[in-house]
Amino acid sequence: MEEKEAIQLLKRYSTGQRELKIVLAHSKAVQKLALEIAVKINKAGKRKADIKFIRNAALLHDIGRFEHPPWKHAILHGVAGAKILKKEGLPLKYQKVCENHLGAGITKSDVIKQKLPLPTKDYVPKTIDEKIICYADRQIYTTEKSSKRVPIEEDIKRLKRYGAAERLIKLRDEMESLMKK
Repeated sequence: MEEKEAIQLLKRYSTGQRELKIVLAHSKAVQKLALEIAVKINKAGKRKADIKFIRNAALLHDIGRFEHPPWKHAILHGVAGAKILKKEGLPLKYQKVCENHLGAGITKSDVIKQKLPLPTKDYVPKTIDEKIICYADRQIYTTEKSSKRVPIEEDIKRLKRYGAAERLIKLRDEMESLMKK
């Protein structure tokens, strides 16, 4: 898959120009940060991130937002995105990025305890590429007017309400460790 094809997929599933503009701005900002992180990790040499995959998967990670925007069952956008990418014939690794980028991951236990409207299973990033995109996503705040990077500490505070802060701290620590030489 090429970047152009990923953008065409977003356009195909978009529910309007306004929505496309917001999702594309967010996805491009996530892509930029994810690529910066991936390059640093690759330079440090501890793990090997797939730059081409990250470039395209970061663009597609929120394709499910068209079905489930922030104000309408937002937690379902990851599962919806995975279904779209499966329907489009994209490899499972793309689908997993969609499913596993929410918060810093959602466990099967979280789904049960919090009675979340998700199929009962784990939605936790496992591969280095999934983790990079998830971590980058946690740092990009998008409104109708702009996308900006926010300190990860702000999101850690926000996620404390949902019991997911510890997972984000662990993810932050892992990413920072991997970026150091």
